[in-house]
Amino acid sequence: MKKTHMIWASIALVSALMTGCGGQSAQPVAINESVDKCDICNMQIADDHNATEIILKDGKALKFDDIGDLFAWIKKNGTEKIDVKFVRDYHSKEWMNLNDATFAYDKEFKTPMAYGVYSFKDKQSAEAFVKEQGKGQILTAEQLNSHNWEMNMDQMKDMKHHGDMEHKEGDKAGDHSKQQ
Repeated sequence: MKKTHMIWASIALVSALMTGCGGQSAQPVAINESVDKCDICNMQIADDHNATEIILKDGKALKFDDIGDLFAWIKKNGTEKIDVKFVRDYHSKEWMNLNDATFAYDKEFKTPMAYGVYSFKDKQSAEAFVKEQGKGQILTAEQLNSHNWEMNMDQMKDMKHHGDMEHKEGDKAGDHSKQQ
């Protein structure tokens, strides 16, 4: 009888831990390059360090090819439905909560939609990257909310895009709409 009670107690403890003790429950969804398209620009998403995601409170995953498009979605839709935002570490491609990351920005950093922002797991990694590149500035997650999400149009002209979206000079996050 005692053994049965211990088994049930163990199951209850594990269940309580898995359902969350105030921790983050939503997890990032793997990128499938053959089918995943950005929820803003409708471009194919590469399974690389530029991919970002929003997990909505209803569990739906929204995927983006560039952090600038994630912020374009937020500008258009607000934050009320968002459970968590994920970005990937520039070096390891490991998913992390956007609020826990540190960012490096320079208009010359090459990203899919030319917003020039990279994510890093910690401030030291971001600082080392900026020092190595000889350019860029460090941003916190909070600073991204007021960041000027303007595309580098010279970089956009150099890129070849395959998709339904046309970017016009002067586009900023939120100014271009998703083609459906």
